[in-house]
Amino acid sequence: MLESRKVSMPAKPRIRAVEMFPLNDDAEGSYVLRDPSGLASTVVLPPAVAVLISLMNGRRTLDEICDGFKHSAGQRIAREEVEHLVAQLEELHFLESARFAEYERQQGAAYLALQVRPSAHAGGAYHGEPGELRLQLGELFTCPEGPGLLPWEGNGRHLSEQQGRLCGVISPHIDFRRGGASFAWAYDRVVTESQAKVFVILGTAHTPLKSFYSISRKDFDTPLGTTHTNREFVDALANRLGSHVSMFSDELPHRHEHSIEFQALMLQFVLGGRRDFTIVPILVGSFHPFVNQDRLPLESTEVADFIAALRDTAGAWPKEVCLIGGVDMAHIGPQFGDPDLLDDTRLKLQWTDDQQLLAKALAGDAAAWFRHVGQQGDANRICGLAPMYTLLETLQPQRGELLKYDQAVAEDRSSCVSFAAAAFYE
Repeated sequence: MLESRKVSMPAKPRIRAVEMFPLNDDAEGSYVLRDPSGLASTVVLPPAVAVLISLMNGRRTLDEICDGFKHSAGQRIAREEVEHLVAQLEELHFLESARFAEYERQQGAAYLALQVRPSAHAGGAYHGEPGELRLQLGELFTCPEGPGLLPWEGNGRHLSEQQGRLCGVISPHIDFRRGGASFAWAYDRVVTESQAKVFVILGTAHTPLKSFYSISRKDFDTPLGTTHTNREFVDALANRLGSHVSMFSDELPHRHEHSIEFQALMLQFVLGGRRDFTIVPILVGSFHPFVNQDRLPLESTEVADFIAALRDTAGAWPKEVCLIGGVDMAHIGPQFGDPDLLDDTRLKLQWTDDQQLLAKALAGDAAAWFRHVGQQGDANRICGLAPMYTLLETLQPQRGELLKYDQAVAEDRSSCVSFAAAAFYE
């Protein structure tokens, strides 16, 4: 972590709503501290520091944190060391404080003033240099598990003669290194089986929203250029939604969210310079209130109104529209709160459950998709629960086709994220 400057010292420090998890394959037992909002930079922590941070809940004084550390770690720590750590965390914007609130306000105002959303993950989750990035994304197609070269690269494939129009796909939003070929399988279908000019992207919101949906009017920059948002479509959707204005005034969650950025980047790679297209960026918030209440999201007026408005807007649009869901599935293992490391039996059970869940989606049955997860209390932490439900209810597809399923399993078996690519047809 960075050296700290002189900053005010909170009497009872409270860590913000950030993520802390073990660093895979690290012999020292280090942890990663990450802010989903992107307001604080990711840092790596020694195990002792991770213990101290876990004690910063806003109810303990610095002396009580020292005592808690002695109880948890079995060793003493000087108050001065805790003070130094708190000062570092404050400077790095990991603590809830007046200083952070002002920083958040300034960052938010600067972002809201932009017409174009800057790339948040270039140079990190993917290459920041266009040439290297094209090679990176091209390898998703040509790797052994990929679909192969895209049509313009000389393999001679043409639009398939599938019954029904391709109306939507799902693609992972996990990083490209782990998501690999699954991204390519989804976007191969976009190229070969769709003539769409407008792509409505439904991405998982990893930070809280004011409503269940947040719709951006900003264009999206990546190293491959600028992906333009179809503001006419957004305005038409807004007119249909009427009083649900909060869906259009909640821009900040888009600032660092990767679930839409990755899809916009893939569209640029497969269509850029070959077909004019625009996007409609929509983040979908947590549907856990419906899981907890044992009811379908469509029973909510807000959700029902949004889905009806999106369906009607897409149906009336003069150019072909395709929906894209940025969807991951299960998140299991100790990194996500489970007690035990993952063995082959547990991973096979997850495969079976995921296949059963996907079968309901491929049948176009949004209610069955949601009930499958709800009846388990979302024990497997399905990250794409809400955008997939929204996509299925909006499209009401006649059929779906599973293109690729995979699991990203940490070498130490502390975590597994599952994901899939699928295509949906009218």
